[in-house]
Amino acid sequence: MNCLNIDPNLLSKNIISRRRDFSYNCLDILKEYNLPSEIYYDSFLSVEVFKLKNLWNNIIINWNKMNYDLKEKKEFTESEYSNNKYHQIHTKMNDNDLNEFLNDFINNNHLKCYFVCNSIQKYITPK
Repeated sequence: MNCLNIDPNLLSKNIISRRRDFSYNCLDILKEYNLPSEIYYDSFLSVEVFKLKNLWNNIIINWNKMNYDLKEKKEFTESEYSNNKYHQIHTKMNDNDLNEFLNDFINNNHLKCYFVCNSIQKYITPK
């Protein structure tokens, strides 16, 4: 079963060169499935620092929309995911902040990691 909307290797053509260096680790659980987390990290490092909060906010907007859309579904309301509430950030964010927020959000949960990856994919390659 493929949980990602786009093959991560195809994303590399939409990523410009790195603007800075930082060692992200928030998506390292992808390595268990031989998925390239580095492509996502490169995308983080290719955007200007002031846009990192936009990336985070995009993920949270998608999460909140999913919560809203599924609020009537019993399976969802009884799941641990219905209780997770996250908020957008409207202050400056750096690479370390984003990494920490994503680590807290994902919390070693594969489903949430895939959710983040799919949100990033939509952010990088909007239709």
